[in-house]
Amino acid sequence: MRTFIAKNQKTGLKMTFKYDLNGVLKILEFDGDWNVERIEKVKTIFPASTEKMLFEIENQKLTSPWIFAELTDISFEAFYKRYPRKVGRKEETQKAFEKLGEVDKMEAILYIEGLIKLKSDGTAFPYPATYLNKKHWK
Repeated sequence: MRTFIAKNQKTGLKMTFKYDLNGVLKILEFDGDWNVERIEKVKTIFPASTEKMLFEIENQKLTSPWIFAELTDISFEAFYKRYPRKVGRKEETQKAFEKLGEVDKMEAILYIEGLIKLKSDGTAFPYPATYLNKKHWK
């Protein structure tokens, strides 16, 4: 299964899309303060296939209200491998990671690149467990 996430830059609402091996949308999850009106409003952007989702990712603009990204591996190992500062107890970091929901895990991993750019000025990186517990990506 391929997993993608869409996040609204203004409202913070999130959608998780899961596609089967044939590229057909099988699972759509909503995270945040969704209601029927909001779902009706955005259902026209639901990419029903991985082909349409990849098109959205390739053609998105920075000014677009929705940001799309793919993430196929949301394991602790994937997070820990990407996180640049491996300090503190790994067990505490894994415990903090396991407490997160699937969408937060995806966002935590996806934001690491943004954190690296943010900290390129020489300021210190948070410990990985602190990054997860305080949800620095939000």
